[in-house]
Amino acid sequence: MIKLIASDLDGTLLDSQKNLPPDFFKVFDELERRGITFAVASGRTYTAADHLFPAEYLNRMTLICDNGACTYSKGRMTHAFPLERSVYNELLDACERIGGFQPVVCAESGVFHLKSSAEFFNRVGIFYRTHQETDDLRTVGGKIYKLAVCDEMGTYAHGKPLLDAVLGDKLNIQVSGDVWMDIMAAGVSKGAALRELQRRLGVTAEETMAFGDYFNDLDMLNAAVWSFCPENGHDEIKKQTRFVCADCDSGGVVDAIKKYALSEDAV
Repeated sequence: MIKLIASDLDGTLLDSQKNLPPDFFKVFDELERRGITFAVASGRTYTAADHLFPAEYLNRMTLICDNGACTYSKGRMTHAFPLERSVYNELLDACERIGGFQPVVCAESGVFHLKSSAEFFNRVGIFYRTHQETDDLRTVGGKIYKLAVCDEMGTYAHGKPLLDAVLGDKLNIQVSGDVWMDIMAAGVSKGAALRELQRRLGVTAEETMAFGDYFNDLDMLNAAVWSFCPENGHDEIKKQTRFVCADCDSGGVVDAIKKYALSEDAV
């Protein structure tokens, strides 16, 4: 029996226009009625995800944010795994040496990026509702949860290998898009956060369903026996999940939940 469901947002639960499926809240209500926990697991920071859900639902949901660096339950942060400040400074140094990177800092004090072009602001604005400019990212105060880095040359073949070579033992560098990578402390991932949630709830991998479309979802998908990639997801991720569901524009996540968790024949 499924007792826990975790889903990525962009490219998975959300459609290509960044909207939730029309029947999502009806499905959520039914999951809750049956005692099944639903968790959002996103690379987005909390303030870039919370607006998708009315307050009455936020107060009943679990949100794993910043690729596992922060977990919120009922609107309150319950777990946080920030970057050590010394490692964060090393990371900024490496980004500057390599060149061509556009870093975005997700911190306790907000979201920050260096002064840049209007075109880059538009790209950032897709995922971050509020963000601030700064001349020096080292001056960002408070805990640093994640660095999102835009690399126009491509993160899978270019940016990630370069950073892994110098800081791979101190960081978890996850490819989150063609030109984006998310960088957290070593050991921090959506999968680690989901396993902690399983531990707290007393839920096994066999009782867990997970949905994701990209490389930063893979550890989370490996934590669930019932793993799904939407049809629009990366081909390499499809090869490593147990199921492929309909694409995000067709409501694949909610359809799979109805079939495998809510139907009379649900596992």
